[in-house]
This record gives sequence, structure tokens and C-alpha cells, in this order.
Amino acid sequence: MVPSAVVFDLYGTILTIESMRTHVAAAGVADPDAFVAHWRHKQLEYAWLTTLGDAYRDFDELTALSLDHVCNALGVALDDDDRAKLAGAWQTMPAYPDVAPALHGLEARGIPCAVLTNGTPASARSALAAAGILDVLADVLSVDTVRAFKPDQRVYALATARFAFEPGEIVFVSSNAWDAWGAARFGFRVAWCNRFGRAAETLSPRPAIELRGLEELGSFV
Repeated sequence: MVPSAVVFDLYGTILTIESMRTHVAAAGVADPDAFVAHWRHKQLEYAWLTTLGDAYRDFDELTALSLDHVCNALGVALDDDDRAKLAGAWQTMPAYPDVAPALHGLEARGIPCAVLTNGTPASARSALAAAGILDVLADVLSVDTVRAFKPDQRVYALATARFAFEPGEIVFVSSNAWDAWGAARFGFRVAWCNRFGRAAETLSPRPAIELRGLEELGSFV
């Protein structure tokens, strides 16, 4: 079945979180890989905690707070300038090489595409513009609207409301296994983009398909 729309996660699916290693290394951190992994883990943990605790704070703020946490945990001292540069670098991540061809391929077939992100509207749009792909998207949907983070089901409902389609008419694409699970539970047809060969979630429902990259998306939609 050809979908009525395709909706993408942003961080780690379209934009390369691992590119943050370069910025972290430039700030003088000895083990940038461990730093970025810890930072991302804490960023998501804070998103889930503030949703569960009904204490929403936007993703930019959580990114800064989780940066402070990882610095404290790993004994890394950053001055205010380096801290601001690292937090701001989330708006400068390049897209994966397979992203633009996939988006343009869907556009050529008349299938609208959108992003559904934990990020703030302004930061997400800035990052997409910097990556050169904002103009290909029909919309950028942010959790700010419902003040809760994925995988809260109210977030996924933003996509069905935007396009006025049933969940099963929308393909949702994410590289995050937990996000793929949340989207499948909502009822989307989910393509899990598992570029790095990570373990699948053992929770059901499972994604409809596992992709090795977005170059495989066209055959699914």
C-alpha cells in the first residue's frame, strides 16, 4: 500500500548525532565517543523523566542540562563559551548521505514528508535548514505542542492530525528502536532504520520492516 505520508524522526535518523564527536573533541574532551554517548543517554533519560513526572522542559533546555550532567559525571571542565558551542552544535549536524535522495525520491512520487521531533520547532527547523533539507519537507512537527516527549502517544497523534490520515496510512521512519516501538504501538507502519546493526527491542509490536539505510525505504513505501 502506498502511504499517504511519510514521517521521520530527526536526531539520529536524519541528522548525525555521532558528528558531535568533532565538536566535543575540539572542546578538549579526551574520549569524545564516550562523552557523546553519555550525553545522548542522559538527554533521552531527562525527556522520559519529565514526561512521566508531568514536568515538561523543552529539548534545548534538557540538552543543556544533560551536558552539565555528563561534564560532572566524567569530570570534564568546560567554560561557558565551550558549553554554549556544544549545546548549539545540535543545530549544525549534517544529514546522513542517504537522507536527501530518499526525501527527493518520495517528493517525486507525490508523497508528502514531515519530521516529528523531540526538538523545539525553532531548533529543529534551524538544523534542517543547515542540513539543506528543510525545503523538501511538508512540515516540522514538535513535541512542544503537547508538552510531552516520544514515545508518549499524544506526540504521534500530531502526525495524524496534521495530515488527517489514519495511523495505518502513514509510514513512520526512525533509527531509534524505542521510538519505532512507540510509533508501531500508535498504529503507524514503521520502518526501523537500523544503520548500525543494533539490537531490536523485544517489546511488541515490532516495526513493519527493518532497513539498513534509507536507500531501502523506496521499496517499502
